[in-house]
Amino acid sequence: MAKGEMGRASARAGLGLHHLRYVLAAAEAGGFRRAARRLGVQQSAVSRRIQDLEARLGAPIFERGPNGVRLTSVGEDFVLSARIAVVGLDQVVERAADAARADHRVLRIGLLSGLGGGKPQELMRSLLDREPGVLIELAEDCLNGLSLSLERGRLDLAFLPAAGGNLARVSAWRERLLLAVPANAPLGAETSVTWLALEGRRLLTASAVLEEVASLAARRLGRDAAKTIAVAATPASVARRVALGQGLGIVNESDAARVTGVAYRPLARSFLAFDAVLGRRPRKAIVDCFLSSLQGVG
Repeated sequence: MAKGEMGRASARAGLGLHHLRYVLAAAEAGGFRRAARRLGVQQSAVSRRIQDLEARLGAPIFERGPNGVRLTSVGEDFVLSARIAVVGLDQVVERAADAARADHRVLRIGLLSGLGGGKPQELMRSLLDREPGVLIELAEDCLNGLSLSLERGRLDLAFLPAAGGNLARVSAWRERLLLAVPANAPLGAETSVTWLALEGRRLLTASAVLEEVASLAARRLGRDAAKTIAVAATPASVARRVALGQGLGIVNESDAARVTGVAYRPLARSFLAFDAVLGRRPRKAIVDCFLSSLQGVG
């Protein structure tokens, strides 16, 4: 039978699962009344369904008698195939339910490529301590890639910089932005550094936080400063380039990499906020548990 023809015969006959169950119950019980009691329905409902099916098939399934019913030869063939079909369907349903239960304990989280240390690690470790049976699957991608995966329901959530959008989100944490400077540079002796001290300097940042850093630079130093920020793949790459004297780096605190010859100083009044952005997929209880743990995280 061709793939597109599967189910056409039963559809033409108006055959539904309820018909199969009524027939099987009557065959096993030996009568419509006993089948009705087993199914928890009226006897008339069983009789009517089976009569309707026989009329659609154009052949009797049961021979009626004063002591109950018995299968015709057509009925015997029908019941044999119906029992196989119902058992097979039950097995499919049970496998799907088992898979759904297993998936309920899987949490798919998206992280920006190059980031993912610090706070995300702390939050996920805390969840696993409370819910040791949970399996966390991580997906690393750029901002656009993670946003697309969330829209298409491939992720339960992703940690992204706080911003607008049409997906539900929950505040996850807020952290300082740090300035990476050569350890022997004058700025390395400062307790904190203002944006004005960066005017005219060559600035570097990681691609994952470029948009947020550029926005801050535009507000504090003007659009021209934001346009000249150089980009590195990761915060560690930023630090290495700073150590080579190729500029000053701006990184989020939780991903500040330890690199010889580099010191970190807070950028005055500069913070980066991250949200847990929810994907378009059925909400799991474990997701709500995880989101509740974000309350009070700073």
